[in-house]
Amino acid sequence: MKVSHKGLEMAQLAKNLVLELEKKKDKEEYLRRAKGLGSMIIQNGLAGTVLFLKKKGPQEILEHLDKLIAYKTKIENVSEKIVKDIKSDQEQHGELTSEQYLKAQNAALEAAKWLRRYADILLGGDRDEGVS
Repeated sequence: MKVSHKGLEMAQLAKNLVLELEKKKDKEEYLRRAKGLGSMIIQNGLAGTVLFLKKKGPQEILEHLDKLIAYKTKIENVSEKIVKDIKSDQEQHGELTSEQYLKAQNAALEAAKWLRRYADILLGGDRDEGVS
């Protein structure tokens, strides 16, 4: 019987997503956003964070967040659904239920943790040259 370790699989996916950025020139912006992503979600909620990232970028971090949330929750394109919900008329039913939004937000917090860790490791954050 094979035991599934969703957390480890999510970590591996995050690593692969961040590895895609190693050769890009604007990886410093990604690294800076990744470092503050968890705090941003806690302070502003997932919806506020998505709107901020849509406006300020980098787009890759939002795409990575979407992929990791989809992996964890099976809810595809969360950021697009959040934007549609915000833009839609108050009387219409939203794209996401409250339960789906909360699941997505919890998954986003876990995703932020992994994206930050791998961005630090793979994109050059927190390097201390004097430490052995």
